[in-house]
Amino acid sequence: MRPSLLSAALALAVTSMSATADDTRITLYSGDFDSVSQAYAGPGMPGLALVSQALDFTVKQGGNTLDFDRLPLALDTGTVQFSSTSGKAKVGAQRYDFALSGQDELLRRAIGQRVVVEQGDGSTLRRIEGVLLSAGNGLTLKQDDGRIRVLANYAGFELPALPDGLATRPTLRWQVEAPSAGKERFQLDYATGGLAWNAEYTVVLADAKQNCRMALEGAAQVVNRSGIGFPAAALTLVAGNPNQVRQAAPEAKMMMARVAAAPMMDSAPEPVDSGEYHAYPLKGMVELPDGSVQRVPLIAPLDNASCTRRYEVQSGYAGYRPARPQVHPNDGESTLPVNTTLAFANSKAQGLGVPLPAGRVRVFQHDAAGRSLLGEARLSHTAANQDVRLELGEAFDLSATRTARDFRLADDRLSLTETVEFKLKNAKREAVAVRLHEALPRWQDWEIVETTGKWEKEDAQRIRFDVNVPAEEETTVHYTVRYRWPVNVKP
Repeated sequence: MRPSLLSAALALAVTSMSATADDTRITLYSGDFDSVSQAYAGPGMPGLALVSQALDFTVKQGGNTLDFDRLPLALDTGTVQFSSTSGKAKVGAQRYDFALSGQDELLRRAIGQRVVVEQGDGSTLRRIEGVLLSAGNGLTLKQDDGRIRVLANYAGFELPALPDGLATRPTLRWQVEAPSAGKERFQLDYATGGLAWNAEYTVVLADAKQNCRMALEGAAQVVNRSGIGFPAAALTLVAGNPNQVRQAAPEAKMMMARVAAAPMMDSAPEPVDSGEYHAYPLKGMVELPDGSVQRVPLIAPLDNASCTRRYEVQSGYAGYRPARPQVHPNDGESTLPVNTTLAFANSKAQGLGVPLPAGRVRVFQHDAAGRSLLGEARLSHTAANQDVRLELGEAFDLSATRTARDFRLADDRLSLTETVEFKLKNAKREAVAVRLHEALPRWQDWEIVETTGKWEKEDAQRIRFDVNVPAEEETTVHYTVRYRWPVNVKP
């Protein structure tokens, strides 16, 4: 069948919608950005947006049927609320009609209707009319003279109108009782998938020093693959992803995302509290075309803020707390990665001091090669006045090895001592400072009895060393720890 004839058939459908949508407000929750960007438009899409629209209808006195079909394909039908803003018109029954899924569904629903079928005959088309009796492997028609005509092949078909209950787009229909004729404004609210946003940050370091200076920019990427566009909306971004129990509706085709031009905005939004989350109301109206990714300002740009660049080594067992003493020796040498990290304070003194939504951070440095990418990291939701620590990747010219030595379990099996040695190698042409995080996983009661350098306690099961490693040299650090446990605790 030629696809163009289906389009011609659908063109015969008449919609009763007479409303124009304006005053659209969208509250969009973070999370699911990657999933929405790669998803098909249809039911059950990830993402969460709360849409609120004012709709104007021209109503007659008495009963009215009002239709609205500018709806996303991932609409959660259970969340729809529709009411008259004046309170005069009374809303009764509400119905949701799924979008037409294809030609087979159209023919199935048209059984019993009069149709016109086109069939190829050489270079011409014959038109055959009748009542459609069946549709599947061909079409069966009852003609006006009573004969039954079976058509195995056909070029197209025409319907005088769409069958009842079918729509070219998902449609909401309401039965409304109006006390008088005229224009009436209604409020429509619903939740939908198919929209999401994610924070994107860019950090540029002015130098490679440990006590560094940085510039920071933060923006939000907003993706719309819901099946409809929003020409102008007041958009509020919420940093949070509440639990959902969703009931979805219709099917749709796949859309290719495109990058839309960013709206003109004077400044970044001011964050406000929103329940258990933080909201960022954007200034001005935002256009969200269907199948687009929009970039909008999120936080005010920050220049010349202080930061700390550090090399760090993490040994294993971080966060592990044993249920009983671990008395089996772990002999041998293990190689540990030396990671580059960047830390800064999210404080007002820095020009920040605002909630930072979770998102990707890309860190660059100006050097002889120009602007070089140091690495990317994932920033978790960070409250105001909290410190930020970003792990950017493994350092190329630094290495670390850990060796457990001199393990001794006491004869009474109530204590043990263990010596651990670290070797840090620096192939760079300048000295570096390395922070070494070491877990003490054998038992909860421990003490450091000997060490080659100053150490600090990080928490109940971890200590750390700050080690200076000269250029093109190796530094060794070792410590001895004693674990003790009472008689009633069996290792």
